[in-house]
Amino acid sequence: MATADAPASVRQAVAADADAIADVGIRSWEATYRGIVPDAALGEWMDGNHQAWHDAFANRPPDSPGRVWVADVDGRVVGYATTTPAKDNWLPPPEGAGEITNLYLDPAVIGQGVGRLLYDHSVADLGARGFDPLLVWAFRDNHRAVAFYERMGLAIDVPDHAWVLAGVPCPIVRFRGALAPPAGR
Repeated sequence: MATADAPASVRQAVAADADAIADVGIRSWEATYRGIVPDAALGEWMDGNHQAWHDAFANRPPDSPGRVWVADVDGRVVGYATTTPAKDNWLPPPEGAGEITNLYLDPAVIGQGVGRLLYDHSVADLGARGFDPLLVWAFRDNHRAVAFYERMGLAIDVPDHAWVLAGVPCPIVRFRGALAPPAGR
């Protein structure tokens, strides 16, 4: 856990972090998505997560526009986020948009500022790369995530969409916010 003696820090992930990132994702999904994501889809995600992260690092070109960030406490990964040019998985994004495509925490550190630290770092990364606006998709029924992104100042601009998982439409919402350009631009 992040404490006053051992605060979390954020760094760019490396291939050696793949298993730790996968473990955080699995613990987070288990704690958050039961009842939101169909069990069949959730089980598939969990079963394949370690291999998916190893493949992602093995297949990532050095100049990849997608970046993976980890929150670290005393050498232990306790959360991760990914930033990328906005994707069109569900709807075409606005021109020039950047996206936080994942932000997951070990449930043991929720409420300790680690999510905010990862969010702020991700926003700074996207802003420094000239993206604007910021987009984030979340499951509508993930009330903790919805409240978090609203506290961060984002507004829902797509309130009614669905991601079909295991044949079940799962409601998702898209958040949007401005990314301030870096100082001096």
